[in-house]
Amino acid sequence: MIIAVDTGNKMVKTETTEFHAGVEVLDQMPGEQEDVLTYDGQYYRITSRRLSYMEDKTEDDRYFVLTLFAIAKEFEKNEMQEKMIPSGLIDVKLLVGLPPAHYGRQRRTFYEYFYRDGEIISFAYKNNWYKIVFSDVRVYIQAYAAYCLVAGQKRLFTYPKVLVIDIGGFTVDYMILRYGCLEPSYVDSLEEGVIKMYRLIKAGIRQRYSVLLEETDIDNIIMGKKMQLSLDLQERVKEIAGKHVIELLGIFRELGIDFKTTQTVFVGGGAILLSEFIQEVWKKYRGEYFIINDTMANAKGYRMQYKIECKEEVEADEQTGSVPI
Repeated sequence: MIIAVDTGNKMVKTETTEFHAGVEVLDQMPGEQEDVLTYDGQYYRITSRRLSYMEDKTEDDRYFVLTLFAIAKEFEKNEMQEKMIPSGLIDVKLLVGLPPAHYGRQRRTFYEYFYRDGEIISFAYKNNWYKIVFSDVRVYIQAYAAYCLVAGQKRLFTYPKVLVIDIGGFTVDYMILRYGCLEPSYVDSLEEGVIKMYRLIKAGIRQRYSVLLEETDIDNIIMGKKMQLSLDLQERVKEIAGKHVIELLGIFRELGIDFKTTQTVFVGGGAILLSEFIQEVWKKYRGEYFIINDTMANAKGYRMQYKIECKEEVEADEQTGSVPI
């Protein structure tokens, strides 16, 4: 079974679901049908309190456990119970990704972190036990995966210059493609994601109103949901969020990137959350842009790239005679 997981700093996404990148260890055995995962003698539960930023997600097992949650949720959606597998062992081809700035130096470590020498991994989700083995682990570049998802439909490979900006939790990944080919000197990550914006908003509101906001409160205010907070406070939240977008887009000018000369593509949950602010700030740039309104775009892009790679590998084997024609 092919499973693509986008292990973000704020949210973990598959092709069909997303949940907070937060996990806690339980002190005691939970109820049978609770949303709990059992692995290596520990009980884990997802929490809205996301993990602190980790540049290297392989430092401990927490992102591995979050990925097992993602896999279990995919099994559940596909009604993939252990009893359906004659051998009791589920073969998983795992597709994951890294930010552009981390890809080169962390790709091998990330692969080994999940592959684990091909060992059998046993875990339970909602008291259903699974045995899986990662027969294949592929590591892709975040943001580029989302670009691949829409490049054919939007014919982006025909553009002389496309700028992809992926606004995530901690990082804002960006890259420039010329006629579909990556420009190595313009592939990087900035630590300017929505988590930085949350910190600015929390501090500003705490100082002025003595109110302690949670990140979900901030999301709800930005999305215009009904809140039991003063309109003045809510406007202040939006004001700080707008300034964050102004400063973020201004950075690209400093990097020598002129929006007027590019087709800009915004990706990621942060871009979707801040879409109205981007629209307002963009008026002064007047370049062409659009937002991929799909938080699972990277995960879906991983699968697309994987299918293309598999097809190319089969064709290469046929040409060398490794596979009977």
